[in-house]
Amino acid sequence: MVSYNSVISNAKELLLKQAKSLLGVFPMGSDRPKSSAPTMREVWLPENGQRVALVRWFITEWCNYRCPYCPQTHERRAPKGNGFTAHAFDNFPVEEWKDAFDRHFDDHRLSIVITGGEPMVDRQNMGKVLAHLTMKPNVECIRIDTNAWWKPELFVGVDFRKIILMCTFHPSHTNEEEFKERILVLKRAGVQIGMVNYVMSDDNVEAFKRRRDEFAELGLVLHPNPLWLSNGTYSDASLMVMADAIPDLDFRYRTGSDDPFGLQCSFPAVAYEVDYTGKVFVGCHPAEFGSFFDPELPARPTSAVPCPFHSCVCLDKYSFLDGVERNLSLNPLAEYSKALQHQHSSTAGELLRP
Repeated sequence: MVSYNSVISNAKELLLKQAKSLLGVFPMGSDRPKSSAPTMREVWLPENGQRVALVRWFITEWCNYRCPYCPQTHERRAPKGNGFTAHAFDNFPVEEWKDAFDRHFDDHRLSIVITGGEPMVDRQNMGKVLAHLTMKPNVECIRIDTNAWWKPELFVGVDFRKIILMCTFHPSHTNEEEFKERILVLKRAGVQIGMVNYVMSDDNVEAFKRRRDEFAELGLVLHPNPLWLSNGTYSDASLMVMADAIPDLDFRYRTGSDDPFGLQCSFPAVAYEVDYTGKVFVGCHPAEFGSFFDPELPARPTSAVPCPFHSCVCLDKYSFLDGVERNLSLNPLAEYSKALQHQHSSTAGELLRP
């Protein structure tokens, strides 16, 4: 096995040059160039003007796939204790979810992440929720994590201009050409594809570079998402692909080589995490919680706070650490997609075609 540190050492000089070349992405602790562009804190924690919130909604474990490497139950009505199941709209009616979003966030500029299982499998209820949220002027961005199996024309009334997708490609569960065609159907419908998350195992890691180039020809960003080995590490081959394909910052946190403990982080100050039972947490702090259906949500910190963890592998979270300065809009996935495109251009020689 090659250690994380040895991989980083071998690639350090190249990776640092690549990371510094990314637009809007700077090494931890570096100074941003003087410009009129807002900082991350000015975007997400403005001193004046409308408040901003990021809501990460783990909506379901129900999924039309049965991936053996996925720890979720996959079943819609899997019991989760206290009378709850694994699906948000079976636990509380759609209207109650809509009312709770309105009550808590009508005075906020809002960015939402919808994830968990396959969110779009409940076409009827998701259609209602998305139609409601996308029509609201204060909702600026909705990211959906999906395997892209669904047809956009069935979601009547949804304003797809506000939606960005993180589409996961499971080579063990879907044909590559069929998957590409589904993605192109979504693009033709006006849906923004932030990136394609490539589930990488030992039997398909060698195909990543070829597929990254082929997806780029379609205007799609392919992102490596390797499976963990049984000992909780990545294989040597996966590490080398990650070192080449993702920015240095992300490589360091995804592999666990950087410890965020004690670093100032704005994620708890801007974000709530909600699960399918309605339990809501302040950012990633499990001690601060309540119910999404309470009259008020638990209070968030008013500014960045020290990270209490020694590891953070979640893109949505470590990208709010002080000094990163990537999340300069309410569409963090689009900002990461730009970083991946520049990373690819540094090795492929050209940017992705629109």
